Formats: sequence, structure tokens, C-alpha cells
Amino acid sequence: MTDVAKLDEFIISDLEYAAAHLPVNYTSHAIYSTNDVGRATKGSALMLLCKLYMRQHQWQKAVDATTSIMALKQYELYPSYAGLFAESNKWSSENIFSALSNNLLDATEMMNHFGPINNTEVTDRWQYFGIPWHFWNTFEKTDERREMFYYDYIGTDGLHYVQPPAGVTTPPKGFYYLSDVASKKYADPKGSTTYLDGHVFPILRYADALMSRAEALNELSGPNQESIELVNKVKARSKATLLGSAGTFTQASLREAILQERGWEFFFECKRREDLIRMGKYESVVNKYLSDVGKQPRINMAKHKYFPYPQAQVDLNSNLVNTDRQ
Repeated sequence: MTDVAKLDEFIISDLEYAAAHLPVNYTSHAIYSTNDVGRATKGSALMLLCKLYMRQHQWQKAVDATTSIMALKQYELYPSYAGLFAESNKWSSENIFSALSNNLLDATEMMNHFGPINNTEVTDRWQYFGIPWHFWNTFEKTDERREMFYYDYIGTDGLHYVQPPAGVTTPPKGFYYLSDVASKKYADPKGSTTYLDGHVFPILRYADALMSRAEALNELSGPNQESIELVNKVKARSKATLLGSAGTFTQASLREAILQERGWEFFFECKRREDLIRMGKYESVVNKYLSDVGKQPRINMAKHKYFPYPQAQVDLNSNLVNTDRQ
């Protein structure tokens, strides 16, 4: 088996080559005559490098990668968080790399899986993937990202769909208690009404570059004004309360604030697990959540840091074993 360091070395070499040879964009490209936004660019290679360096805790290299991304002058935050995820918004200057979709040509079922049950605007959806109320309740009421959820509505059946009060399991007549809350992120009320939809899934976006830079700078030198300003730039878009001055934080408390902000900004973008592992909090945070909701804590970093090998590969290769992985 190849160890992680060797794999990282190979990936870094690949990404450095890509960053050196990929175009900044495809406007007036010799081969692709239009701005073919779905293709990998120099910025996407640099952002993947940044993410790898963050995982390795190579903070200065992560900062250098974000410096290079910013120097490209291709990216900026989209003015509206809700607008960023609208089904009609296929690409913007915040997108570094995304999985593109079109409801007529290469559609997805994201709206089916994320959409709310019995909703009059987004009808006939399944709510397979919902946010725990435990998390939704951490949003400030002024934070516009809080409104990216179907947390209070009258259903197609005439019932009032809401969060259950603490400790109450049986709703009064006319109410329905939601076990979790569906997101509008991939269930745009102004989007498709068909079975398949055209939502775009963001893989790398500029807000992540800003937040990664803020985190790396804090890890290098503790609380600093640039980190505060970077986080506040992301917060300000959603009208969330801004962080105070650098002098009001320790390195640990700013790290915690950055982790919390990443949760609010990147929910349902497949980043939380890697964030918690990188910051050494995966076991404690997940086990606390499991305890809070009455479930048995079961995360053990010795077994859960890496995913198990696919069983089909284990069957073919006796050198692969999952006894230390779950």
C-alpha cells in the first residue's frame, strides 16, 4: 500500500503542473472560442492545492496558494447568498469549480432529495436530506443564510409545518412537527417544477479561498486583522454580526469562530467533516451532537479518520484490510 505522504506528493506534483499550464479562463481561447466555464482552470488547480496544504497544516503554503488565486483577479463574492444558489445562476465570479447541470440536457435530482415535503411552492419533493434543528438554531435571526430553509410553512395538506418545541413530540391539531429542516440551497422555489432539475453543485468557490486564508493566517501568527477582515467579508454578505477586532480573540477562540462560520457558510457543500478533522474536533463535536440528540457516541478518530476501502477492492487485494477503519 502507498502511504498518505507519497500520495500527497503525487497529487501536489499533478496540481502544480496543472496550475502552471491551465488557462486563467477560456475567454477567446485558441481551442475553445467561448468562455467554457465548466472546465478546470489555473484557479481551480491552485484552490485544490490550498485545500491539500490546509489538510497537511502547511499553513504558509496555503496562504501562498490563496495569494496566487487572488492575484488572478478572476473571483469575487456574489452579492447575494440566495442568488448564488439560484437554479438559474449557472456560473458567477464566485465559482472556481462547480458541477454544472441543466434540467433539459444533464439534469440532477437534487431538488427531489433536498426539497421539502408537502410544500406548496416546491411540490412533490422527498426531504431525504435535511439539516438538524440543532444546527439551524445556531443561526442569528439577522443572518440571511437562516432564511435558506423551509422552517415554517403551510403544506399542501393544510397543516402548519414547524419545528417542534423542546421536549414535545405530539403536535396540536393543524400542525406537523418536522424532524429536520429542508434547505433552499438546492431546492429553489423559483426553480424547476419538473422531476429533474438543473441545480449547480459548488465544489470550489471564492468564499472558501477567503476563509481558508483567514484560518491559515491565524494558525501562523494568531489573531490578526487580515483574518478578521476576510471572515467579516463573508459574514457581511449575509448580514451576519461581524467579528470584533483581533485583540478580542485568542488563537483558539478565532479558530473556533472560523470553524463556526464555515459551518454556516458551507452547509451541504461536503466540507464539514474535513474541517472538523483538520481542526482536531471531529470526534468531540460529532460525539457531543450524538449525545445531545440521545444517540450513542461512536466516533473514534483511530478508526474514522479515513474511509474504509471499497469492499470490492478488498476482495481483490489481500493487502487491503478494513479492520482499523469504519
